Amino acid sequence: MGENMDTKSVYLKVPNINELHYRQKWMQDHKTMSYNAGYDMDLKGYDKATGRITKTDKEMINWYKNWINKEPDKYFAYIYDKEIEEPIGEVYYYLENNIHNMGIVIQDKFRGKGYSYKALLELEKVAFEKNKINELSDFIPKERIGAIKSFEKAGFIMTGKENIRESI
Repeated sequence: MGENMDTKSVYLKVPNINELHYRQKWMQDHKTMSYNAGYDMDLKGYDKATGRITKTDKEMINWYKNWINKEPDKYFAYIYDKEIEEPIGEVYYYLENNIHNMGIVIQDKFRGKGYSYKALLELEKVAFEKNKINELSDFIPKERIGAIKSFEKAGFIMTGKENIRESI
């Protein structure tokens, strides 16, 4: 079918507790997490040099209990292409200081294929239509041109500090 995203179906699915190994694996992959390298983050298990994050099974279960089924303040889901049996990435948002911060991570091997754009549209449906969130915000460094293009295509607006997408 080629790489034409018009022929692919992207959907979001909230994982069950037995599917945490996907996220745990991605956080350990230096290629997938390379975008994260170099930032000062006060996060247990974070390696500033590689961007990787190491979490034990117990830490993953605690994370899951804190994140899953906490809508509308928190949302987390895996990104799927209906033709691929395993998730290809993740999307999320969380309420902090009256702002819904969001993020998207695509596994390295699936980047550059248009998945971010379609996943962002699906996240917008959950946030704006289902959960009645007014805006989503994300900080993206200027050098991440591909990410910026995906966000802009999905309707986000560059504000100088972060990208914000307001519900219409």
